[in-house]
Amino acid sequence: MSGICGSVTFTPERGGLVETPGGTEDWPEEGDVLGPMLAAGAFRGPDGRGVWRQNGVELGYLALNVTPESVHEPQPLVDREAGLVLVADARIDNRNEVLARLGLGVRQNGSPVGDGAVILAAYRRWGEACARELVGDFAFVIWDERERRLLAARDPMGMRGLHYREERDRLLFATEAEQILAVPEVPTKLFEPAVGAYLAGAWGPSHWSFFQGIAQLAPGHALSATPNGVRTWRYWDIDPEARIRYRRDGEYAEHFRELFTEAVRSRLRSHRPVGIRLSGGTDSGSIAAAAARVMDQRGPAATSEVRAYSSAFEKLPACDERHISDVLARHCGIPVTGIPGDDAWPVKSLLDPGPYRDDPFTPVYQQLTERTFATARDEGVALLLAGDRGDEMVGDWIYDVPGLVGRGRWRAALREFQAYGGSSRRFARVEMLRPILEALGRESRVRRRIPGWVAEAFATRIGLEDILREIAPSPPVRGTARRGRYGRIFRVGGHRMALWHNRAAARAGISWADPWSDRRLAEFILAIPQDLVNRISEPKRLARRAMGPCMPREVRNGMSKIIPSGLFELGMKEKERDTVRRLISDSRSERLGFMDASEVSRAYEGYLRGEPVRHDIWWPLSLEAWLRRHW
Repeated sequence: MSGICGSVTFTPERGGLVETPGGTEDWPEEGDVLGPMLAAGAFRGPDGRGVWRQNGVELGYLALNVTPESVHEPQPLVDREAGLVLVADARIDNRNEVLARLGLGVRQNGSPVGDGAVILAAYRRWGEACARELVGDFAFVIWDERERRLLAARDPMGMRGLHYREERDRLLFATEAEQILAVPEVPTKLFEPAVGAYLAGAWGPSHWSFFQGIAQLAPGHALSATPNGVRTWRYWDIDPEARIRYRRDGEYAEHFRELFTEAVRSRLRSHRPVGIRLSGGTDSGSIAAAAARVMDQRGPAATSEVRAYSSAFEKLPACDERHISDVLARHCGIPVTGIPGDDAWPVKSLLDPGPYRDDPFTPVYQQLTERTFATARDEGVALLLAGDRGDEMVGDWIYDVPGLVGRGRWRAALREFQAYGGSSRRFARVEMLRPILEALGRESRVRRRIPGWVAEAFATRIGLEDILREIAPSPPVRGTARRGRYGRIFRVGGHRMALWHNRAAARAGISWADPWSDRRLAEFILAIPQDLVNRISEPKRLARRAMGPCMPREVRNGMSKIIPSGLFELGMKEKERDTVRRLISDSRSERLGFMDASEVSRAYEGYLRGEPVRHDIWWPLSLEAWLRRHW
């Protein structure tokens, strides 16, 4: 993942032209804005850096080249004739389609047209509406000298980050919040509402950061900065009226298979080998199967371009999925490397390397992920694919029994009841009555309880109850199942998880992508009958029926999500017990007035005794580790 940064100051011109073309090794003058920003994000630029400065506008780029075209496209990208300059962390998946619509070729001056050039061409044609025409993972900034306007945009699925700070006469922007914090005179002050939401096991709105005065550009949004001020707007959302209907259920699976294969194909566009984080579940297994299809189309020599990485547990066999993943890898002709996991204790991640500075979020299995990134890098991989958003896209607990009944699928509805496993009364209330009531406009709001470890005075001061009440996205679609699916696909936690993977991969010197986080998949899934997507009796029904024919029978029948909870339990209850207690004691979060550490301790000791835990104590532990490391 590349990095971008810069500033625009809307004051009278400050003197003569000071310009450094993109791709040179010239470094900004000491003490200016770009120098500290580029230094703070240097881990994103193993393949070089570029700077452009002119009359109050400074743009910087840190290159991590993945696509074949990026090698030939140094940034900042300058179009002197049109008066445009661009920096972009982007992979445009519909690039050929956009170029065709614009009447342009895929090569220019003997070199392939880069994704940055595609974005600039789209801007020249569609102006501020250009981001709506682009499909892929991107965050970009364009300076338009003639209009004296800076335009920024972030992809709808939130796969690339973009932070900004609006000051009286200046706008700062960067991939990472820590790059903005590195600018002299920018204060470092916690944004307490974000801290409170996190401590309660939730996230605030998608535009929040953890620093006062620094915002994130929300997914699917654009920003325009001119001498008249800064405005943001949503440029893309699901079409609530879109519907796709086929006569046979199998046609939906065929359509999904083609879309998913294209999503994988788009992310295999790399000038070096691509890795897959492969487990025994449907999500990563579908990626491997689709990658094999793409490689077969490219020819026998192409199979060496893809490699797989699976977690290997010798002492914790219940956590091991290689009995499925290895079979699938052999079937696909993909070499697989095992990543040792028996000692990847969860709390170790909180202390070494610890949470990154941008936010306290630290995945429980960070050690496994970072070991995978490092191993892939050492084997020459430029990009690692993972199926992180597969649950949100086609799984989880989103079912549509009323939809089955409404389509006359009574036998299938009966199978749902038989697979439910609970009481018939609860099934009727949860899976039948509640969706009907919500369809009639009698929606029930789920009230999220504030954990006892959140300091009462702090919760009151920031209005935490109101924050948690309004935290969920407002789906533009109708129908309980569609609204539930929309909420899962576009949940703020998914965006934050994507940014963490983005950041962790970049720190390892590689890139990361998730074919399940493809806008085209979201559009398709939210336009079809929801009872076809996921069922109680057939989890991830759509994906299994679409990709199952591409897998061996034993893989197709044995695929299941295995969460290495045994690793978590062993670490939290035995191996790292003293470490957890040290984190809770002498709490910095408590000294700042955020937390009651005695309540965290009480919950943890109850967990050790086998008592049910109402709230996830990982949130206060990771916040405490973040505060100790960065404050």
